[in-house]
Amino acid sequence: MPELDRQHRHLVDLVNSIGSILFLEKDIAHCRQSLLEIIESLSVYADFHFSREEELMPTALSSLEEAMHRRSHEEFRRYLEEARLEAGSAPCETAGKLLGFLSKWLIVHIIGMDMRMARKYLAIESALPRDEAHEVHFESKTNETLLNAMAKLLDRFAEKTNELFEISRSLRREIDAHKLTEYELHKFSNAVEHSPVSILITDDRGIFEYVNPKFTEMTGFAFHELDGHTPAILKSGLTPEWLYDDMREALAAGQEWRGEFRNRKKSGELYWDHVSISPIFDAAGKITHYVSIQENITERKQALEELSHQKEFSEVIINSLPGIFYMVDVKGGIVRTNPQFLEVTGYAESEIAGRNLFDLFDGRNRLAFSEKMNEVFEKGESALETEIVTKSGMSIPYFLTNHKMLIDGDHFLVGLGTDISERITLQHELVHQARTDMLTGLPNRRRFFELAELELARAKRYGGLVSIMMIDLDEFKSINDLHGHQTGDRVLMKFAETCKRTMRSIDIAGRLGGEEFAVLLPETDMTQAFEAAERLRQQLARESIEVSDSVLAFTASIGVATLSSGQDSLDSLLATADKALYEAKRSGRNRVFRA
Repeated sequence: MPELDRQHRHLVDLVNSIGSILFLEKDIAHCRQSLLEIIESLSVYADFHFSREEELMPTALSSLEEAMHRRSHEEFRRYLEEARLEAGSAPCETAGKLLGFLSKWLIVHIIGMDMRMARKYLAIESALPRDEAHEVHFESKTNETLLNAMAKLLDRFAEKTNELFEISRSLRREIDAHKLTEYELHKFSNAVEHSPVSILITDDRGIFEYVNPKFTEMTGFAFHELDGHTPAILKSGLTPEWLYDDMREALAAGQEWRGEFRNRKKSGELYWDHVSISPIFDAAGKITHYVSIQENITERKQALEELSHQKEFSEVIINSLPGIFYMVDVKGGIVRTNPQFLEVTGYAESEIAGRNLFDLFDGRNRLAFSEKMNEVFEKGESALETEIVTKSGMSIPYFLTNHKMLIDGDHFLVGLGTDISERITLQHELVHQARTDMLTGLPNRRRFFELAELELARAKRYGGLVSIMMIDLDEFKSINDLHGHQTGDRVLMKFAETCKRTMRSIDIAGRLGGEEFAVLLPETDMTQAFEAAERLRQQLARESIEVSDSVLAFTASIGVATLSSGQDSLDSLLATADKALYEAKRSGRNRVFRA
């Protein structure tokens, strides 16, 4: 046992060295180097100390105690490795975390576990039976060293926490004896305030005696608000009662207990709390206090729950998805699909194995999917509209949503696809409806103006000619009044049909409203526009529709205007043509007038 005792004192020295980093180191590079050297020393301590302890375990401990002790050793080694990795980028923050961890180790593991093992071992060496060995009181330099180290740590926590005046008064004699300087206290206060560990201490009845600033930050309760309370103040009612019974049973037996509670903060917000509680014994083996280390694991819990849901994403669920499902590796290699994927693409399962998902896209869409795939592995998710090329060569529009998934340390892309053929068709139809007069099939007023503005801008840019017709069906109101609106609608449709048949493919005809129409004629001067209008007028005069037992003929009046150097807008060109239309109607209708 003397060699273990020396190792314990060495561990205390290393803890103090970490404190020196926090208090004295100013240069980040020096801090990083010092911390790495301490971590290496801690590794050497662990290799020697743990191997020696594990040699003694079969003699002094039960199989259950030995298993718990070994798990504690593994936790120590794992934490050291994590600290080694983090020390390179954030040495000061890592030192603070490591100091908190080792403080817990000194309080919980060495005093709570190592000393019990030591008492048992020495009692057994003294030829006492195991059941009696546990009751033997043991005092050694190890005990004295570790208790003093624990007292120093607790004293420092208490001095630098404004909420801990109750504990501060009881420990002030110890603090004064150490004659800590104001600068050292300030440094240690900073270390405590940045500690990621939430620590609370209660008496043997569970009444709060100490909480550190991290506890206040995590729960919202200041120390003075906890006076006379127990940790039950955090209960939400959502943790099963059997878990509390299990905790009380373990602590009453003098054992460390770990578990997860669904607790409630002062604000009422729920959170997941990972709790580790250890009893503290006096020299007679009586429990005097409980030390609890707590960590808010809400985010971790949510992540684990999400991962659990992904792992439970069974074959039944995947195969019942209404759309296609696929999982690919970081290079796009297909790992898994569902039956709908095979049905849509036309590939058999044997054909899709080993194929790359990029094979299902053409050049343009392949590049787009590649960019979105990179986005998934950088940001976690992406979405895009694209076209999938089937085995037969047919392209089908799909909306794909992609997410990153981590499985056994490897990253994958998981995607779901929905056929949007009907939506694309509907969008085209809606666009067509928004731009088209539904009765005549001609562009509506808004669409006509959009097309006419583009043509007018082109003519101005390149110096081309543009003419326009304003057309009004003669006596259209009388047609509606005498024969009804259905007949009037048939007349409008006949006009549109005749206009499409008579005008050139480059001409733009539109219904401006009621019986009023306009036709834009690109690359057309006044003479050509007048001739085109006259042809249309004459053709309309020859058209008719059947109404009951008679035939109904109709005519149109047309005004023609050509873009002049003084006109700079479509409105002015239309106004000029409208004046000519007015003259055509005033002169007797069924005729063409030019502006």
